[in-house]
Amino acid sequence: MKSRYFVNIIIRVILIGLNCFAVVWLLTNTNRPATVLFVFFLLIIQTVSLIYYHNRVMRDLSNFLVFLEENDTTLAFSKKRIERSFEGLILQLDKINSKLQAARLERERQYHYLQALVKQIDTGIITYDQDGKVEIFNQTAKELLGLRSLKDIKNLAESFPELAEIAFTGKKTFSSAVKISFNGMERMLAVKLGSLKLGDRWIRLISMQNIKSELDAGELDAWRKLIRIQRHEIINSLTPISTLTTAIKRRFISGKRIRPVGELTDEQIHDALNSVDVIEERSKGLIDFMERFRSITDLPGLKTGTVSLRNLFSNVTVLFGKELNDKGIQIESRTVPDNLTVRGDEKLLEQVLINLVKNSIEAINCTDGKIRIAAFQDITNNLIIQVTDNGCGIEVSAIDSIFVPSYTTKENGSGIGLSISRQIIQLHKGAIEVRSVPEVETTFEITLPE
Repeated sequence: MKSRYFVNIIIRVILIGLNCFAVVWLLTNTNRPATVLFVFFLLIIQTVSLIYYHNRVMRDLSNFLVFLEENDTTLAFSKKRIERSFEGLILQLDKINSKLQAARLERERQYHYLQALVKQIDTGIITYDQDGKVEIFNQTAKELLGLRSLKDIKNLAESFPELAEIAFTGKKTFSSAVKISFNGMERMLAVKLGSLKLGDRWIRLISMQNIKSELDAGELDAWRKLIRIQRHEIINSLTPISTLTTAIKRRFISGKRIRPVGELTDEQIHDALNSVDVIEERSKGLIDFMERFRSITDLPGLKTGTVSLRNLFSNVTVLFGKELNDKGIQIESRTVPDNLTVRGDEKLLEQVLINLVKNSIEAINCTDGKIRIAAFQDITNNLIIQVTDNGCGIEVSAIDSIFVPSYTTKENGSGIGLSISRQIIQLHKGAIEVRSVPEVETTFEITLPE
């Protein structure tokens, strides 16, 4: 595309060239110093004019680019001169400017949309940079923490040291349940920490939700299940006791008169004693049942240390070695890496594995039974322990109940082992879950924080 600028440059360069030729010719073929001086002076003027013209156009172009950036209408004169120098350039730049403005408006609309979204969601959001400067502190977070503003994440340490501990952790991701209190009220928050990189800046995000109502509902449901189980067991025990007591009373009372010993036969006395034995046995069973419930709430405190998972797996394997051999069940264990360790109570973690392996052994009813114990770290550096078997499995209808105290699908089971195992894992701030395909495979998965 030809433009006036290039035409002017070419004409000026040609004139400068002709003047140079004229100076050389006059110096070599004539003896007219005044003419040579005049032509030489004209050459200087043309050269300066070329430089000035070029600089002026470049300056106008630079000013116009500023005009595009700042949308400054006071630079319209420069715009007209640029249009004269570069035909069509203004039109193209205006199109580019329109697209940039549209993109800027769209970006601003999206920013305001996200701001409105962050304000309205029921999840508390706090974002801050690597220096601790808070960039987003939405309305829900303000209500959950009872704060009007938060400029620096370090200020959390004054009122909420539990949250500050999560904010200052070196982990890129983290999740935990945190209990906070202010103005005499307690709240249980589900807190998650995430990180993302924007250019050369790291931004950290804390999200929090009030889960106290959900926990209360879950606790109430657990109590209902517990009471239902207790009622079932107690009624099962008291019904025969009541029946036998009535039968004994009838043997020893005739009408309103207590029968003398002489009227009783040996068979009646023998039956009464047998009934008393049954009552005694059922009473002991009821006492044992209540003792088992008490054991659930009387777990010892943690004695934390560094636990080698390879050694832990080896101990459990040796413990069940004879029983596994007698039943023809293969067991294998592995840790990745081989020297994987965890901070926890070795004895209590061993008890959990004993409970899980024992359940697996009892669930296997085939000739090629297999049990696998594995430990590794997931992408968030949490420790995962899995106990897998190919036994009879767990029906879908029973999955939600297997961790309830005294719930059992076994004829002689106590229903306490899995409940205690879950409590031990919760003491370690972890979680235990189960996946099962009946008659194919069942996996108990323990997740422990790094």
